[in-house]
Amino acid sequence: MLPVARLIIVFVMLGSFALVFAELVRQSEEMSARPIPTASRCGDAAGMPCPQRAL
Repeated sequence: MLPVARLIIVFVMLGSFALVFAELVRQSEEMSARPIPTASRCGDAAGMPCPQRAL
């Protein structure tokens, strides 16, 4: 009973990781489809504030 339960837990964890990874890939494809040159160099993704926003 123990190996079967462990196998089910591992399968559920791998399935959830696959779903999260697929969602992240889909969102990154949608973001790359939109041309945002300033957001790729600065902002929350790069961890640096944009100089255009400060002005």
